Amino acid sequence: MARPHSIGTLHGSDLRMHWSWPLLPVGVAIYSLAMQPWRAALYSIFLILAAYICVLAHQAIQLLAARRFGLGTRDVTLYPFWGVARLTRLSERPWQENYIAASGPIVFGIIAAVIGAILVADGTGLSPPDALAAPSVPLFMLQLFWSNVLLAGLHLLPVIPLDGGRILRASLAVSTSRLRATEIAAGVTTVAAGVMILAAIFWLKSPLLGVTAALLYLGAQEDLGTTRYFASLRHTAGDRPHAPAVLVPMDQILSPDCRPNEPNFSGFTWNAHARLWIEWRDGQPVSANALIGDGQP
Repeated sequence: MARPHSIGTLHGSDLRMHWSWPLLPVGVAIYSLAMQPWRAALYSIFLILAAYICVLAHQAIQLLAARRFGLGTRDVTLYPFWGVARLTRLSERPWQENYIAASGPIVFGIIAAVIGAILVADGTGLSPPDALAAPSVPLFMLQLFWSNVLLAGLHLLPVIPLDGGRILRASLAVSTSRLRATEIAAGVTTVAAGVMILAAIFWLKSPLLGVTAALLYLGAQEDLGTTRYFASLRHTAGDRPHAPAVLVPMDQILSPDCRPNEPNFSGFTWNAHARLWIEWRDGQPVSANALIGDGQP
């Protein structure tokens, strides 16, 4: 599968575009131009781009929430209706992920509330829009309102990599390992994706829902693979070396930007300067891994 392409930065983090991100507007443009007048087609494209801006705002707020807890981000990959951030610290008990993930649906709710207040003040109302209505600014705002309502509902689903799935995993990781929590969340995602595909085929007749389900399933499997990889790198108490097991200068291995804030931290931190993942156990560095470098995970 094609690797994400870098398109800029977001709060200092590399902003990447998944191959599916530009595919949706292009698909909407082709379908709309084939079925509707060009003005209506252009209207549909602008609506998709406005929803993309809302998703980007959602991701930006989550990056700020991560920084609130001292968590940096290596990069952010944009999908059509969500984003995936790779953090610089992976904890075995990532309770802070709950708070970061919860900010996502709240952002969509705030955007919908602001648009809804404007529509009510204008006398338009908030009834679901008529699909056959002529394009207009009030209709555009009304459809954007419902788009944010649907995005908030989507992100509340307990499937990874959506916010609801991250909340589920973080909650499970309080009482079990991150790997086991991810396995459970990935299993829930598989079931949910199957239900969405069946609904897309037999009920809603929606190719978009089917593609979204497939992307969610693939994203969950990628997250599960990443978590399993880190689990395979962990040292147990019996084989813990006395010093980080890599032949690079110590000042590069333990630079200030990769030291955890918690005194008894267990997990991984990313050293951006040395391009290494440092494993910590009870606040002590036990190994460094350069195999994954800038690639996945």
